[in-house]
Amino acid sequence: MPASFAARTSLAYAALTSALLVVACGNKADDDAAKGGAGQGGTSGTPAGGTSNAASGGSSGSGTSASGGTAGASPGGSGGGSGDKGGSAGSGVSGTGTSGSGGKATGGSAGSGVAGAAAGSSPGGAAGSSMMTGGAGSGMGGSGGGLKDPVPSKGCGSSSTPPADGDGTITVGGKERQYIIRIPTGYDGTTPNRIIFAFHGMSGSAKQVDNGDPPNSGLDPTGPYYGIKEHADAHTIFVAGQADGSWQNGDIDYVKALVDKFESELCLDESRILATGFSMGGIMTLRVACNMADVFRAVAPMSCSLSAASCPAGGGHIAYWSSHGTNDTTIDISNGRAARDEFRKRNGCNTDDPQPIGSNGCVAYQGCDEGYPVNWCEFEGIHQPPPFSGPEIWSFLAQF
Repeated sequence: MPASFAARTSLAYAALTSALLVVACGNKADDDAAKGGAGQGGTSGTPAGGTSNAASGGSSGSGTSASGGTAGASPGGSGGGSGDKGGSAGSGVSGTGTSGSGGKATGGSAGSGVAGAAAGSSPGGAAGSSMMTGGAGSGMGGSGGGLKDPVPSKGCGSSSTPPADGDGTITVGGKERQYIIRIPTGYDGTTPNRIIFAFHGMSGSAKQVDNGDPPNSGLDPTGPYYGIKEHADAHTIFVAGQADGSWQNGDIDYVKALVDKFESELCLDESRILATGFSMGGIMTLRVACNMADVFRAVAPMSCSLSAASCPAGGGHIAYWSSHGTNDTTIDISNGRAARDEFRKRNGCNTDDPQPIGSNGCVAYQGCDEGYPVNWCEFEGIHQPPPFSGPEIWSFLAQF
């Protein structure tokens, strides 16, 4: 065979082989892309879930792509990833971007950080808390849409000396008034704390509330702050107010002065100022609810009555929990029901079909304006705080 013909044949064969290799390599590249190759910025990934950005926890490219999610999601993927096979989502840092609220992607729980993390790694769950992660109402969330971000008072980070734990005084209207404050051990001056004001009954005192002594003779001790303190978390401040004789309408000025003082001297969460009280202290709590709904987030009055003179019409929303003994001969239960109905109307709740809540016979009214529940607890008892006041009130107040 002539040398020129052999050379030409050899060259043609080499060209054909090279072309076939190019085609094969191109198909291989397309294959790899279809399987979810690494890709900068997370531009790849299909339902198949490949060897780089697979749902099993591969190293997800520099773009933090959502493993197995929709193609091309750059920071965070669509809803935190999770392919349509329904496997547990997330690898590397997938799902931590702009989406991720509650892991609403197709299939599986939302991903974040470690592969297959629980749903809701981004702020908020599926209707949960903006401070916490997880499903609806998780952590401290609860009903009413969950917790909002705290509103730090001007005392947060302040160099001023906070009030000492224990007895204190404040001048209101030219008169010295007393109170007791309990500041949690881990208070650091920078973390916003909720604050709960507790008001004593006619024959009680701030000291009685602080000690947890019986509010009336013949009754059992309640525990400090009507039993609430033992259930509270490490970021709750308690204040026991002291009446000047008995609680009066003018004592709203005393409460306002205390709130102003503590907001400037302590690191409070201004969106979580709360109140409770029993008997005459419950009536004082109702005064606060009627006149300071723009300051207080929720109240929990016990065994009390509502006076039109101390509760102007047209007051704002406030979350409401209340209890009353069915055998109360000091303040008849009809008075407690009337007070409950006033706040049920203010909060837009339905009148019928309240639903049981908890295990102590309490009910929650339905259809209330979002974030403003009304809970009511009738129990077999006389003029007394209910035996379940501590856990029930804390559970109610802690959701805000």
